[in-house]
Amino acid sequence: MGTEKQQALSKLVTEWQQRLGSISWFMRCLNEEIARKANKEDQCKGAFWEGRFKSQALLDEKALLSCMMYVDLNPIRAGVTPSLQQSDFTSIQQRIREYKQTKTSVKQPPPHKSHFQLLPFVGAEHQAKTAGINFAFTDYLELIDWTGRCIRNDKKGFIASSQPKILQQLGIAADAWLEHSEQFMERYANVSGKWSRMCAFKQHAGGHWCKGKSASHQLHPN
Repeated sequence: MGTEKQQALSKLVTEWQQRLGSISWFMRCLNEEIARKANKEDQCKGAFWEGRFKSQALLDEKALLSCMMYVDLNPIRAGVTPSLQQSDFTSIQQRIREYKQTKTSVKQPPPHKSHFQLLPFVGAEHQAKTAGINFAFTDYLELIDWTGRCIRNDKKGFIASSQPKILQQLGIAADAWLEHSEQFMERYANVSGKWSRMCAFKQHAGGHWCKGKSASHQLHPN
């Protein structure tokens, strides 16, 4: 074998050794294979992950709260389960279990040990020393229970006269809140929050247009 061929072969071996030891290269090949099979199954072309999985930038506490509510109430909205406690594999079910455990006099291990730790509720008033969600869990529980009752299929359009404490604190109208709780993903695309912050975020990301202007003004009237 000539010197040039040996050098070319050596270069090829080195390249493959690097690829075989690279997790990023492995994931690239794995993703490509999954994308090809999924596109064939769906009879479509194009980017697989970008077309099917989307992330949402939540720019303030109102956006975070409405998105959490949308996700936590998905099983009830879809008619899969009648209650939050029975909403398997949801964060709200885990939070309720942990909350009940802290209220019992004799602490017992949780029935299903979680492999992940949820970000805690740190209360509306805190010194920003502890990372967490800027609401009290009891207030969030009151809000999700009230919202779930309002969006039930047998009570569409029903709004209780007494509104949750969080809505009053944030100045969100009940009807606007319920619309966001049911249609959050349809009202925004990739970013949600106060309109001025949405525009600034989109400009920083290189975009020129945001979906959700009217929805943002509903959630942020001031």
